Amino acid sequence: MTTQERLALRAELLARIPRWYSPAFHFAAPALGGAAIVALALSRIHDLQPWQAACVPLFLLVSNAVEWHAHRGLLHRPAWPLEGLYRMHAKVHHAVFIPEDMAIRDRRELQRVLMPAWGMFAILAACSPVAVVLLLAGVPNLAALWVATAVAYVLGYEWLHLAYHLPAGGRIGRLRAIAWLRRHHQRHHAPELMLRWNFNVTVPIWDYVRGTVWRPGSAATQTLPRGA
Repeated sequence: MTTQERLALRAELLARIPRWYSPAFHFAAPALGGAAIVALALSRIHDLQPWQAACVPLFLLVSNAVEWHAHRGLLHRPAWPLEGLYRMHAKVHHAVFIPEDMAIRDRRELQRVLMPAWGMFAILAACSPVAVVLLLAGVPNLAALWVATAVAYVLGYEWLHLAYHLPAGGRIGRLRAIAWLRRHHQRHHAPELMLRWNFNVTVPIWDYVRGTVWRPGSAATQTLPRGA
């Protein structure tokens, strides 16, 4: 896609956004809903044991792995019945935002960066089976910690992803940690790299585990590690 074609697509997609769309609501609804879920889950914890608290890093690592697999498997490969996620991400988000032009130019473009407003509750439903198993196993504290950790992780994902698509010279964009993570995500936005490299949007732990961190000199046509 040429620069002019991409800019024309970007203008067309912006024009398609309904007039009633509210960027503030789109940002606030999942944030407030997610924070409420985390607070409710934490309120259910009683007599927390050290070994239970020690499970939180494990839950974060699992969430990081799930993020990697979901990004690679659902957002870059059409999979029934979630083909819409693939189209929205791979065909729209990646077409609009390229490594040299990552920042939103209009607040309404938040619709192309943030997950749908209902996404937080869909994620809660997706992680609920694990919580149910932990409840049935007689460890309600772990069930509550799992829900709180998973939802807080998704909130972090949303806010970090948004930070990468804000102006790099802004107050948030200039933060050293954000700049480093944004560079990791920028490389993923390169059309020749997006199917094979840098799938973690938060911290690239699982990218390092799976060997999918792109480095200068990496062959763009190199396949994923065996078993990926």
